Amino acid sequence: MSDFENPPIEQEQAPPDVRLYIPEPNVWTARVKLGWEKEYCYAKFPGQDYLHLLLNGEIFIEGRDERLCLTCALRRGVITTDRLYWQNRPRLSSLPVHGL
Repeated sequence: MSDFENPPIEQEQAPPDVRLYIPEPNVWTARVKLGWEKEYCYAKFPGQDYLHLLLNGEIFIEGRDERLCLTCALRRGVITTDRLYWQNRPRLSSLPVHGL
């Protein structure tokens, strides 16, 4: 028999690694929106002059007095896809000191 008659069984491809990380977990918390009452992301998409709704079942980030959808949280740097964010952040010793 040839391979053409019996093609190899394709292995399922692993899904891409899409983990998200919160560099300041003491400030921000991941939550799931439950219910259909109107709640909004506190940031606006570029070019828009209105806030957008968080939908039932949507994962969002909450901290202090803000709620952010994941897209806005990524754009603002509140969350990251960088697994090594803790290694890649600026070190305190490398930040300029003003007023001394």
